[in-house]
Amino acid sequence: MRDEGTSPAAAPATGQETMIGERTATGPGRPRRLPWRQMNGYYFVGPAILFFLFVSIFPLLRTIQMSLVDVEAGVPSFVGIRHYANLVQDPWFWNSLSNVLTFTVSSVILHISMGMGLALLLNEEWFNTTLRNFMRGLLILPWVFSTASSGLMWTLLYHPFGLLNYMWVGLLGQEAPIEFLAKPGLAMASVVAVNTWKSYPFYMIIILGGLQAIPAEIYEAAKVDGANAWKRFWHVTLPQLRPILIAISTIDIITTVGHVDLIRMLTRGGPLRSTETVAYYIYKTALLDGNLGYGAAVSTLMLIMLAILIILYLRVLSQGDEAGETSF
Repeated sequence: MRDEGTSPAAAPATGQETMIGERTATGPGRPRRLPWRQMNGYYFVGPAILFFLFVSIFPLLRTIQMSLVDVEAGVPSFVGIRHYANLVQDPWFWNSLSNVLTFTVSSVILHISMGMGLALLLNEEWFNTTLRNFMRGLLILPWVFSTASSGLMWTLLYHPFGLLNYMWVGLLGQEAPIEFLAKPGLAMASVVAVNTWKSYPFYMIIILGGLQAIPAEIYEAAKVDGANAWKRFWHVTLPQLRPILIAISTIDIITTVGHVDLIRMLTRGGPLRSTETVAYYIYKTALLDGNLGYGAAVSTLMLIMLAILIILYLRVLSQGDEAGETSF
């Protein structure tokens, strides 16, 4: 039985009433929050921000600073833009820039075209699903090898007494073996071939995933409209894959420009510096020759040039649509 002397106003405050009181104190519908609770979001993203600063921003700023100094007899001295002035007149830098342009354009075209062709093939209905799945696993195999092991393996294959020359001389009856890595023109093609073999599975897998995400109803509607296989590929497949193709081609350009290990394993920039790319030139100048200031200047200039190239590349591909989307 309720005590007659107890009124509702004298009842103890509940948690809900306390929250109402807090809301009243801080404004209608806005609960009061402690200052340390407002920092929770920063605590979660803080480690990622610190990691980005120490791994990306700090080395970048340190490289720019190093490009402005020179070390003589162990004493660093400020030289300003002297390294950059020497760089503009350096014929080997322009040679490496020409080589990396050839290497990058050839590799990107082969990566995308080969990955696209194999992805289209693996996306089709085969007479045996088990065989198709087996071929998918088999074609991914080159991606399993590291770059160093791939370079060593292909060096043995390119050797004058290797398997390729054994087939060329022994089976086809040719007089002399092919000097894959000893002739300037052929050496670059040989390096591009190894890079294509090593990297195409990555792009094949991504394109295959994009193909499987395209609704089948679009192809059925195109068939009803009388579109043949080529028109379906050009007007349906490519527009649907365009965001993916732009992303992987941008990644491919950045990663191919920075190749050092593959060049070092196969040719070391030779013969006659015909395969010496900018990345290998930086590695050779800064680490092997010990000219860190000049190597940092080459790295900084190459970073600026690559950033401008990527921005222009993305702007050109994104033209022609009000929403900023790209279309063929």
